[in-house]
Amino acid sequence: MRLDAHVHTHYSGMASVWPATLFMRESYNTPERVYALAKARGMDLVAITDHDAIEGALQLAHHPDVIVGCEISANFPGTNIDAHIGVLDITPAHFEQIQRLRGDIAQLLPYLRQERIFSTLHHVASQVNGRLTPTHIAAILPWVDALEVINGSRLRRQNDTALRLAAAAGKGHTGGGDSHTGRGIGRTWTVVDGARSREEFLTGLRAGHGRAEGGHGSVFTMASDVLRFTGRFYQENTVRRLPAGAPTGHPAAVTTAMILGLPLLGVSLVGTVGHFVAEVLHNRALLSKLVATPLLQPDHHAVELA
Repeated sequence: MRLDAHVHTHYSGMASVWPATLFMRESYNTPERVYALAKARGMDLVAITDHDAIEGALQLAHHPDVIVGCEISANFPGTNIDAHIGVLDITPAHFEQIQRLRGDIAQLLPYLRQERIFSTLHHVASQVNGRLTPTHIAAILPWVDALEVINGSRLRRQNDTALRLAAAAGKGHTGGGDSHTGRGIGRTWTVVDGARSREEFLTGLRAGHGRAEGGHGSVFTMASDVLRFTGRFYQENTVRRLPAGAPTGHPAAVTTAMILGLPLLGVSLVGTVGHFVAEVLHNRALLSKLVATPLLQPDHHAVELA
């Protein structure tokens, strides 16, 4: 069975990168669109993993092939560093406790282990976490079940770093598109061979039988997403100014969005190239530090986190 284990909707809130956080959503996907695209692209199961929110996932929870998930921003107290921990198969009660604990990762991770909630460390080699160091990674590894070894929005070399870390730590694998637009949904996924139901899939994941497959990210996939983001942003804001009852596809909305979007498109595309240059440099620096750091000392680091 296949599951795209990392997908976002508009319930993820505002963008996390300044200054876009002031005016642009993290995603313009709706839960219904995620479900339809995932199924159309061959996913047997569907999950939504919004940032610190489960409203979107709960809208689909009546489907027997849906897994309620979340991407938790788990903070190292006293820093601006958040580990992004993906969790699957949680209840509203779990989520309430997760929200209470996520301000201190040393309290959150033992809770996830206690409740047997499947957890995976997302895009470990990306600076979007707030630049995890080997010390942070070593503190997290004993507590999570898996690493995301193919993230459909990150570069192959960053995913290779995650794959090597998973192998060194003996952790399971997951794959997900990290899709904030419709483009990447169902293009990167997690497979559990032999699973015939949602329950068997989750059991296989917890046993470490997950396998990541599908596409990696690139400057071109990010640029494609930027174009979609910009169009949706301007369309949404233009539609608000249309007369009541006018259709969202009204020619005035589309035309105005295209004209207004041109300046932002140029800036965004240049920013995309700069972002991936920074990602390459961050991954290279992290690899150098990992080589120089004795990482896999589970007992010591588990105590350090606690």
